[in-house]
Amino acid sequence: MSSPGRQLALYISSPQPCDYLADQESQNIFISPDVKMTPGIYEYLISKGFRRSGQHTYRPHCSACHACISCRLDVRVFKPSRSQKRLTSKNKDLSFTPVSTQYTDEHFDLYRRYQAFKHPGGSMENFKAAEYNAFLCESFGNSLIYETRLGNQLLAVSVCDAFSNALSAVYTFFDPDFSSRSLGTYSVLQQIKAVQDAQKKHLYLGYYVQDSAKMTYKTNFRPIEMLVKSQWLSFEKEDTLPSQSSPLDSPLSF
Repeated sequence: MSSPGRQLALYISSPQPCDYLADQESQNIFISPDVKMTPGIYEYLISKGFRRSGQHTYRPHCSACHACISCRLDVRVFKPSRSQKRLTSKNKDLSFTPVSTQYTDEHFDLYRRYQAFKHPGGSMENFKAAEYNAFLCESFGNSLIYETRLGNQLLAVSVCDAFSNALSAVYTFFDPDFSSRSLGTYSVLQQIKAVQDAQKKHLYLGYYVQDSAKMTYKTNFRPIEMLVKSQWLSFEKEDTLPSQSSPLDSPLSF
């Protein structure tokens, strides 16, 4: 999507401990809250390496580090691995269905169980219902929620943003008791299928950080595209992946 004409105001956060790399500090640039965000503006921004948390749109902007690299999949050329094909077959008894984006206690209870299992002591483990709602249920009017169920039992929830030619994976959480089903990977594969079924092009996966173990799963999906020096470059399974992105190098306008 090309950018139209009015320049966007940006703000930079104060340094804080990095969520991905120990002993590092992180900073983000944010789009001014005075900007009336629309799905179209956000689609432009996500192509420039931005993400959203609730209704806040940001991009990493650390002074001494550029390890956060935006990544996405071109679903038209995606090649599932043998293990991914086996996983899809193993989970053929599951349903993956879009539902209302409104808050539900069932989703929130699963979210809290997932955080206690996956990120104990993390900042999101003790979210109250209002904080959860602001984080995952509030958007710019283009969100989708997919439920993964085994019969009537809720196993996973995937929050996505829909664009004219893409889907963005915002957040997925799942039942720790069903970890053997690799529900995180399964959810990505189902989101890829959703993009393909809609005849769209990309699935955005957020940021890849080479030295962060919890982020490297994204590179199991190939070919993967990464935003490096303001260009989206494609990497096959045998290619060496970049370790650094680059700072925002031009004004943003809409």
